[in-house]
Amino acid sequence: MSGKTIWTDEQREAITGNEKNLLVAAAAGAGKTAVLVERIIRKITDEENPVDIDRLLVVTFTNAAATEMRERIGEAISEKLEENPGSANIQRQLTLLGKASITTIHSFCLEVIRSNFQQINIDPGFRIADETESQLMKLEALNEVFEEQYENENTGFFELLECYGGNRDDKELQDMVLNLYNFIQSSPWPGEWLEKMTECMNVPEGTDFGKTLWGRVLLQSVKTELEGLKEMVSRALEILKDALGLEKYQAVYMEDLANIEAMLKLLNEDSDMQWDRTFNALQGIEFAVLPRCGKGVDKDKQEIVKKIRDDVKQSIKRLREKVVTSVSNDINNDMKVLYPKMKCLASLVEQLAGKYAKKKSRKSVVDFNDLEHFCLEILTEKQEDGSILPSKTAILYRERFEEILVDEYQDSNLVQEAIINMISKGDDKSPRVFMVGDVKQSIYRFRQARPELFLDKYNMYFPDKGNPSRKILLFKNFRSRREVVDAINFLFKQIMSVGVGELDYTDTEALNAGAVFDENEREDMTVGGEAELHLIQTDGVDYISAGENEGEEGQKDEGEEEDEEMLDNVQCEARLVGRRILELMKPDENGRYFCIFDKAKEEYRRVEYRDIVILLRTTRNWAEVFADELSVMGIPVFADTGTGFFKTVEVQVMLSLLQIVDNPLQDTPLLSVLRSPIAGFSTDELAELRIADKRALLFDALNKLAESGQTGAARKASAFLENLQKWREMSLYMSTDRLLWQLYNDTGYYSIVGAMPAGEQRQANLRILYERARQFEETSYKGLFNFINFIDKLKSSRGDMGSAKILSENDNVVRIMSIHKSKGLEFPVVIVAGCGKKFNLQDMNKTILLHHELGFGPDVVDHKLRLSWRRWQNRL
Repeated sequence: MSGKTIWTDEQREAITGNEKNLLVAAAAGAGKTAVLVERIIRKITDEENPVDIDRLLVVTFTNAAATEMRERIGEAISEKLEENPGSANIQRQLTLLGKASITTIHSFCLEVIRSNFQQINIDPGFRIADETESQLMKLEALNEVFEEQYENENTGFFELLECYGGNRDDKELQDMVLNLYNFIQSSPWPGEWLEKMTECMNVPEGTDFGKTLWGRVLLQSVKTELEGLKEMVSRALEILKDALGLEKYQAVYMEDLANIEAMLKLLNEDSDMQWDRTFNALQGIEFAVLPRCGKGVDKDKQEIVKKIRDDVKQSIKRLREKVVTSVSNDINNDMKVLYPKMKCLASLVEQLAGKYAKKKSRKSVVDFNDLEHFCLEILTEKQEDGSILPSKTAILYRERFEEILVDEYQDSNLVQEAIINMISKGDDKSPRVFMVGDVKQSIYRFRQARPELFLDKYNMYFPDKGNPSRKILLFKNFRSRREVVDAINFLFKQIMSVGVGELDYTDTEALNAGAVFDENEREDMTVGGEAELHLIQTDGVDYISAGENEGEEGQKDEGEEEDEEMLDNVQCEARLVGRRILELMKPDENGRYFCIFDKAKEEYRRVEYRDIVILLRTTRNWAEVFADELSVMGIPVFADTGTGFFKTVEVQVMLSLLQIVDNPLQDTPLLSVLRSPIAGFSTDELAELRIADKRALLFDALNKLAESGQTGAARKASAFLENLQKWREMSLYMSTDRLLWQLYNDTGYYSIVGAMPAGEQRQANLRILYERARQFEETSYKGLFNFINFIDKLKSSRGDMGSAKILSENDNVVRIMSIHKSKGLEFPVVIVAGCGKKFNLQDMNKTILLHHELGFGPDVVDHKLRLSWRRWQNRL
């Protein structure tokens, strides 16, 4: 696995291809970053026609990726310079590297805006709002919008509130408005999308529902379902051909097949009443009773064909009850009820957008969505007929760049696509576009990424060399062993199709093993091995011995009582994983140790804990259990959960102290501080405090106790109140971050937690709290009161910053992380756990669903009857 890079034919084509539009579909481990860097290096060092590196626009997905790309290009240029130290061109490229456009899309947008601020009437001294600041401004604007509705007694608003506002307050409706506002930001022109999709709800009287955009999708869904049912019934008929004693079944199954074929024929016809005809046809399908068969029938085949028919009947029932549920007239009446409500909802979103924009303008700030939309506004000109053309600025960028290279293209959204199009589409002199990605690795749809952009080009582009729009497939994996690649191919060929995953996992899409590992010649080592699948039977096996892993070889001490405990599925899985890890760390029955190939040393070595990662679909409620179970088994482990910051004792205590510095008349935070090492009250002293005045607020009782001055508790109370008064005076003129650090010093709490178990982690958490306060003070919101409010909103919205990470890459621990966080990382041993966890369908239970093409999918609500229903249960 060492030596000079040898490019495959496909990689070489991707490196040297000169097509106008080049899409490179690079599978996991296919070396796409290496290909991208090599393409850039060859372009800037071409002896006949070199391209200056500042004439290339390289767009990456993250700042870290952009930094890594710049470093790799710099190293490659330096190597070229060592080979040819007299080359003026290579020296020039090294000089130009500092101002080369190797950047994220947001950084590029920022450059466009700063260079052309006068075109969009924005303060040239603008800054990018901190996420905290933008969220607070957005919430302020939202509250103002709602207050105006109440003041103006807007009837439409009250109707909307009755339908979607929840039972106690208007928070649900506020969340709905905020979610819709955030959703439309991924559209190039949010206001136009909102207006268009709202008007789609205004269905004209007498319209057949099959002619609407929703009806067309639903009818296609019905057609797809029926085609599958046709295949199932046909398979049953094939089985019946030579099934002993089941001849009477054939006529019934032929009738079922004829009914389904008639439905498909109906769906393939173009009719003005397609929806209603489909509804009536579905309601008219009847399934005859299967006739009795004599003795001696083939029972196995009988069970198979009856199961197929039961499944077909259930599918038809689901289509009747959950998809094609009513005639067009009934659905149009629902639309008539929904239209004014959606129009009111859209109006609230537009008002929120306007007020939020004014707040940002007054403070000369922009958020990340603004960067994309302002950039697009600069690069486009809207014509009278509604068409969009590139502006003069966009044409200047076309002339500036020779080529645009986009990494992780499958994670682009519509706004980013529009920006790239404005500076690339045009005549032959416009820059070429080189896009690299893999739709199978698209994991950011929840951030409004549109993998369909990649798929559309993938399906339209041609593999032929010289075609203006060409695609190149890189499916040779240079990272994993053949056993891993074969297992992945086998699995995804079974489950991945256009209907499930938007892509057929054929031999063309399958990974090809390209990594070459040195043969193991040592008898004391074992390397590689097959991919493993472990199944846990959870029903009927409720108990597992807790002492199973105690002692040598897992044997219990003689006479020890078996301590059996009921384990849930997560614990069972964690113990199975832990046992497998321990097996990897110990020699096998032949005394051989499991070894992995060390890329840095270019040799095999024994596996260590740091080489192992446990991947979970979600770390919530899982990572802690895994970490606890593995720790009990003696396995060093670190769980990167991204949560838990506000649950740590040290952070809770300091936040409580900040709360009472701001307002001491709060019993719960005051009690928390008194019980902590900051005040040091014992349980008996707290009881004495309460006895001092049983009915008063705790702060008043504390003052009364201090005035008594007779006991140790009284002296503690007096000293604490004196300090609290001093801190309250400081808070009037001191910034929150400085006040927080002053509290650390005055109380000695920072040093105290450092002496506790996991002290380094605790101190790191306090430093994060200080850093967050410092960042908050840099926003337009300042002061202790605002900071406490911000923290409360962060906690109430289930936000969390994650505990401090004091772990380095070299720490010898097993890592637990989510599959999302593992993207781009490599580990020699990967354990994917939690595969049996059910899919999270909570989003499908929202009162309104949002879709880029289909617009709104709200529940129908009759607030007078206190009823709500979903017209389509599959919630397309």
